[in-house]
Formats: sequence, C-alpha cells, structure tokens
Amino acid sequence: MKAKQKLNNRRGFTLAETLLAVLILLLVSGIVATGVPAAKNAYLKVVVGSNAQALLSTTAAALRDELGSAWSVKNEGTDIVSYYSSDTGAISELDCSGDNIQLREYVTVTGFNEGAGSYEGQAHPLVSKKAATKDLKVSCHIHYNEASGVVEVTDLVVKNTENTELAALPALMIRVFSAVPTTAP
Repeated sequence: MKAKQKLNNRRGFTLAETLLAVLILLLVSGIVATGVPAAKNAYLKVVVGSNAQALLSTTAAALRDELGSAWSVKNEGTDIVSYYSSDTGAISELDCSGDNIQLREYVTVTGFNEGAGSYEGQAHPLVSKKAATKDLKVSCHIHYNEASGVVEVTDLVVKNTENTELAALPALMIRVFSAVPTTAP
C-alpha cells in the first residue's frame, strides 16, 4: 500500500508546462537561426573590407618600390609608364589601362637576342596573386610629370567582382629617384 501511495504522490511536469518549455525552446532556436546568417554576412563583409585595405596598401608600396628608384621614366600613352628598373636594369612598363595593374619587363638575354631588339616577358600583375584575391581587382591612372620628376598615381581603387569600390587612395605621388643612373667612377 505504501508503494502505491508513493507512485501517486510523484510530481512530474504537466502537459501545459511541457508545451510552454517547447514553445520557449522554439522561440530561442528561431532567434539564433536568424542571427547566425546575419553574423556570418557581417563577418564576411569585414574580412573583404580588410583584404581590400591590405591590397590597397600592398599596391601602393609596390608602386613606390618599383618607381622610387627608376630612371628614364616616360609616358607611353594613357595610363602606361615605361622606365629602367633599378632592380634588373631592364626596361619595364607599368600598364594601368585594364582592371589590374600589369608589369612588363623587356629583357635582353646574353647570347640569344643581343642586338636584335629585346625580349618581352609575360605581363604579370604588379601585386602577387598571393597578396590579391580572385574577388578583388586594383585599378588606377598613372602619369609621369617630367617637369617635377614625379609619377602621379590617381584614383587607386580596389573593387570587387560587382565593381563596388571597397578601398581607395585618391592620389599617390612618387618622386623618381634620378633621371639618369649614377655609377661610381
């Protein structure tokens, strides 16, 4: 008899309490489910913006490195500048006329094409593919001002594949190191 009484005295959850707990659980799950995609989108937007800023900075530094110690700089048309590279001594070109800044180097190979003109190497992006991502592109306008000895890079912009501007540098002035290379006597 005592065992039967103990079974009847047990208290459990009523149907109403169980339904209320399930309803609260569903509400919390719904809030979390809608918040996760929004948080993911915000995270991706911040990452892409950060990558665009890093690419802009890397491109500006690469332009400064490439042109800062160049000599015999001249304009070769709209948004194309040619010069002698201090790194290789070769004639190089920066071409800003497309979606990405391209670098071409004209190299003479000893014993191969000496006196027969120069060999044009493949154009490659100024900034390595590791620094740039497939979803970002860099464009600008470039002009050499002979009077001041300054290469003027304007509208340096990083855009995504939808052509949305993500980062920009309105103007970058790079003073050319010397008009003619100097050598020790």
